[in-house]
Amino acid sequence: MPKFSIALLAIIFYSIDLSAQSNFITLHEDCDFKGKQSILEPGNYSTYQMNIGNDKLSSIQIPSGMKVTIYEHKNYKGKSKTFTQNIPCLEAEWNDFASSVVVEGSNYNPRYNQNTYVTFYNDCYNKGYSKSLKAGSYKGDALGLLKNKISSFAIYGNLKVRVYLNNEDATGYNHTFNETTSCLSNMYNDKISSLVIEYDYNQGNNYNNGNNNGNYNNYGNSYVNIYSSCGYKGNSLRLAPGQYQGDKLGILKSAISSIEIPSNLQVKAYVSSDYLSGNYYTISENINCMTSTLKNNIRSLVIEEKNQSSNYNNNQNTLIDSKVTIYVDGNYKGQAVSLLPGTYSSMQQIGFPNKALSSLTVPEGFRVVLYENENFVGKKYTITQSKTGFSFSGWNDKTSSIAVYRDR
Repeated sequence: MPKFSIALLAIIFYSIDLSAQSNFITLHEDCDFKGKQSILEPGNYSTYQMNIGNDKLSSIQIPSGMKVTIYEHKNYKGKSKTFTQNIPCLEAEWNDFASSVVVEGSNYNPRYNQNTYVTFYNDCYNKGYSKSLKAGSYKGDALGLLKNKISSFAIYGNLKVRVYLNNEDATGYNHTFNETTSCLSNMYNDKISSLVIEYDYNQGNNYNNGNNNGNYNNYGNSYVNIYSSCGYKGNSLRLAPGQYQGDKLGILKSAISSIEIPSNLQVKAYVSSDYLSGNYYTISENINCMTSTLKNNIRSLVIEEKNQSSNYNNNQNTLIDSKVTIYVDGNYKGQAVSLLPGTYSSMQQIGFPNKALSSLTVPEGFRVVLYENENFVGKKYTITQSKTGFSFSGWNDKTSSIAVYRDR
């Protein structure tokens, strides 16, 4: 039996474990997950965007539920190969030969900003059937009722949309949109067969998404990395500028031991509240191992530019949610489902009992239309604010289809 040093085994197991617990894939310049590395969320990356150099890829860490396709040439051309699990060392045919990569993951949900998505509509001016999609590649049938039927779309967050006309494989001629489009021209209207949604780092991380609760523009590719163990090890999260309540930190809430901060950013760390209130400590440089005051005590945080005056009110939670949540019982209790903007022709489609809606939360700027029957038929009721119940309107347990709109 071959003999391995305990140190080498520890490195290998640590690398594999980190990938399994992350929602990002990691590219490595050398085999066995060594050398220069680049952490990527779902999206498309060509040459320099891979961050390890052209024709340098040798190994990949891929968490469960994610998929990586590497291409021989830049801009996703030439031969390709797809992987769904860790690759300690690419075969000779591919080692140091990849020039672009596509990262996909049906289980992926960006942790650092729940407000980034694109809502597509069948008709111009944000009307008709609609569906919200997060960063990733959507080929042909993955678009469902949107395939060849997109006329307008709204972009929320620092995203861009690359569309392919009459091509269901997201290859070949394409056009990129960086802004919300109220009505596509005849060249694109009802002709988009596949598309890719990716993060637009050239625009910076605009966390505002239409509200005035902060100003986090022009960050480029700057992130803060937080770790569960000292020495920048253990479970980790990569966070863009923004506001993070306790639940947004996931398993790292009250479990942060070290932090990496780029020179242009600072972190306000709250140790007494999950909701960004009360006293906070400002961190403006890397900490290899936190003191007892902060270690395993940070429950929420704000990431912002140094010396920037923020409109954020420390005594009030101003983080705007991007979803409507419906409940089977009054007062926001019982079985619940959260919905991004879109039209849902039946409650079964969203995994919610038919004619059982009794209360719902509606974020500011959202509009919800309830329908008495499936497929948006029968009486309807429009709601623009949260409701603990429907005792006065008579709509308790009456909803069979629902539409969610984001008006601003």
